[in-house]
Amino acid sequence: MAYTEKVLLSGTALSFLFYECVNSGNSQEGFLIGDVTSEITNHISDTQSDNTRLDTQINIKTVLPLPSVSLFYFPTGRIKEDILSDMLASTASEIVGWYKYRKNANIKPTFRDKLISKGLQKYFEKHHGKKNFVSCNISNKASSSGSTHTFMYRFGKINCFDMYEYIEDVTANLGEKYTGYKKAHKSPPHSIFSKIVKDSKVQVNNTNDAILTIQEAVDAKLVKEAKIAAKNECTIRELEAEIKQMATILSDKQSFELQSTYNKYMEEKAMNREAEMAKACLEALKIPLKVDILNAKNVPRNSNNMDSEDSVQLIENVSGLSPSLLQAGSSKQGLNYAAALKSKSETASTSKEQNHSDDLIIFDVEDNHVKKTVKVNEEINCGDSSPEY
Repeated sequence: MAYTEKVLLSGTALSFLFYECVNSGNSQEGFLIGDVTSEITNHISDTQSDNTRLDTQINIKTVLPLPSVSLFYFPTGRIKEDILSDMLASTASEIVGWYKYRKNANIKPTFRDKLISKGLQKYFEKHHGKKNFVSCNISNKASSSGSTHTFMYRFGKINCFDMYEYIEDVTANLGEKYTGYKKAHKSPPHSIFSKIVKDSKVQVNNTNDAILTIQEAVDAKLVKEAKIAAKNECTIRELEAEIKQMATILSDKQSFELQSTYNKYMEEKAMNREAEMAKACLEALKIPLKVDILNAKNVPRNSNNMDSEDSVQLIENVSGLSPSLLQAGSSKQGLNYAAALKSKSETASTSKEQNHSDDLIIFDVEDNHVKKTVKVNEEINCGDSSPEY
């Protein structure tokens, strides 16, 4: 018996899948929700052999995107079964595969993608009895002007030999990928339409009444689902408005806290600076100021604020000056040499013990003058010339 397996994807589900992928930042992943149907068909051919075949159809109805990547598996590709069981508690029975979207990348699955597909297939087969689990790799590219977007996708699965193989997919309204006899796709027994037909208790004998009864049941179901959808949309809008309001309040609170923290920091900084300045002033008052004027290089020579003690110390260090000059230097800025020439009557002192005013310069003159002697050489006769001195 031959075996075939293919994926059926409606246009609505495909557009929703692309919409979720494009609105993501860079990469996204999620699960494919649908059902699986299998039937045995006998194909007519010219040969005498039995042409029975088992056809398996994986019908994808919608997708379940996840908020972030690597949510249910480790970087090595191993599945986090506890997180997966908590996350898919209510929809695990309807999941038939998972998808991985990468922007501007190759749709060929990586080694980690294959490990994830293998782990998911083993998980759903162990806990939910599903033997058919597919994976879908999606990517898109945009033109240089951004006017044209090209989407690429391909389905695959892990076969019985633990090898990754691609699966044929049929998308409605995009053209058939095979030629031959066309037949309607069989609806699964637990689908909504099958439930409506079963609940309507349609009589097969009366076809017209059966069609009208099914139509009325479908209309009633659509109205009911529309009311539920409208209520859910209102709830979503209210939650979005509440989230926006909470975000505004939180941002205002954070800005107020940041401003308060900044003001407190500046106040503490100013107080610390004032305390440091006061401490430095107290330390400066405790330590006496001692300046060596002779050894200092950058001390100004004409200073009006010079203390008397420093001037006395300067005068004591000067050697070779008279007491009157030293006394004059203690009261004035420099040594006054011009005061010695004020009066013409002032003469040089001939006595070491005589005291004069502070503005005069004292000169010491020796009393013993050395007289030069003139020797006459009488032995030399120079005729009428006078003798040499």
